[in-house]
Amino acid sequence: MGPAKERVAATIDAILDEYAATHAGQLPTVREVWEKLLDDHDATVSYGTVHRYMSSHPLKNPDTLTSHTDLTAGNYLAATQQTFHAAAFKQYRALLTAVRREPARHGLDGTFTTTTAFVLGLDAGSNWNMLAGFQEWLVVRRGTGHDLTWPILVRHLAPGGWVHPLAQQADTAAVTALHRLLGDFFDARAQPDGLGRIFRDYQSWLTTQAWYQFETAEPDQIG
Repeated sequence: MGPAKERVAATIDAILDEYAATHAGQLPTVREVWEKLLDDHDATVSYGTVHRYMSSHPLKNPDTLTSHTDLTAGNYLAATQQTFHAAAFKQYRALLTAVRREPARHGLDGTFTTTTAFVLGLDAGSNWNMLAGFQEWLVVRRGTGHDLTWPILVRHLAPGGWVHPLAQQADTAAVTALHRLLGDFFDARAQPDGLGRIFRDYQSWLTTQAWYQFETAEPDQIG
């Protein structure tokens, strides 16, 4: 790390943590960080320096955690990253718990349709990070359905399985299943290398499917 980056690294880390805590786990842009350094911290640093530091920052790759306990520079950043994502998912879980208990206070009618729309909005607000791996995790849990979206998979995994159209009892069961599955998924994501493990499990599941083996076979193997 060069002298300029060493001088502002700790400040940038603090800016990222503060921003994430107030923006549901999202990260600021390079320009936002650079301008904050200039305006709020009187730092003399180039845009390029900030860009290079943020491009290689562990928070840009949320599942490259290290298991070492000694506080080398890399391990310190990994520990910071793990804390960051734990805090972000804690916020998501707290909000979803509040929605489950009192949907009307959040402008929802408590149905599966509006609850799903709310969760999709949260995911969009996190730059699609919150639910990264959710569909794959559900496929492995169900053992089928790689071509289905996660709302459909949730309905299949609800008590009683797929029901259409959703009568009131089935709708309530689907909402309950969604909250339960999200909780289990967040637990899996919170583990060290959680997202990486989810995708490895999904890849392992794929390799057991005859259709997948056929689609990925070399041309001279087919026929």
